[in-house]
Amino acid sequence: WLGENVIGGSLAADDGHANPRLLTPAFGRAARAVGADLREFTPVVETERDGARFRVRCATGLEVSATSLVNTAGAWGGEIAAAFDEPVPIETIAPNMLVTEPLPSFITRAVGVCGGDVYLRQVARGNVVFGGGDGWADSSLERSRPSSETSARAIERALGLVPALQSALVIRSWSGIEGGMPDDIPVIGFSSTTPNLIHAFGFSGHGFQLGPVIGIIIDELVGTGASTSPLGAFDIGRFHGAADLRHVSAANPEQEGAKR
Repeated sequence: WLGENVIGGSLAADDGHANPRLLTPAFGRAARAVGADLREFTPVVETERDGARFRVRCATGLEVSATSLVNTAGAWGGEIAAAFDEPVPIETIAPNMLVTEPLPSFITRAVGVCGGDVYLRQVARGNVVFGGGDGWADSSLERSRPSSETSARAIERALGLVPALQSALVIRSWSGIEGGMPDDIPVIGFSSTTPNLIHAFGFSGHGFQLGPVIGIIIDELVGTGASTSPLGAFDIGRFHGAADLRHVSAANPEQEGAKR
């Protein structure tokens, strides 16, 4: 089912795909089942460090105090980092996505073209979800929309990859708001300015699949002050020359300079 212009590739046999609209709420329900207090539609308006604790104020009037603060604010993660004197060159990106009508199942793998700006997969119902390029987004307005020009290019590239889609109807297009870093890899690890502040943002379009393992890493950092995963490449200090600065974690104070 691949087009004749596809001459080679690499296979990740255990790779797959999932529906964020189904999986994300499932993770939320699982978290609540073990005691997590999740607050939706609760925008943060101020964060500060007050002595040994962090204080977070929300637009709803909610105030939260804790010894550790985890910055997983996505496209807005740079604003949280800047509040603690760690500005980073994050940009707002809007992945441009489309979906076809249901089709007979024939695409057996999730497919992407390195440097070709197109990727696609077929879901159980038969719809082919594909994307490539960016739409429009404004993080300050919390609004995004797909681009007709980008969508046209994505359709052309998808047809070159899978010619059998020639007669398929595109029934919907959409976009969202994500944070992109200049090197396309996220910021993960301890702050270089503030003890017990942990960053995990700027995933540049890769965050959904990485989410579960990032949760494990954050759990390790909060609980023990170190991670079993090497995080040096993701250090926020790569953007301001502070990669060698380390802090003592309150959870493990004797481990000064612990690997982040």
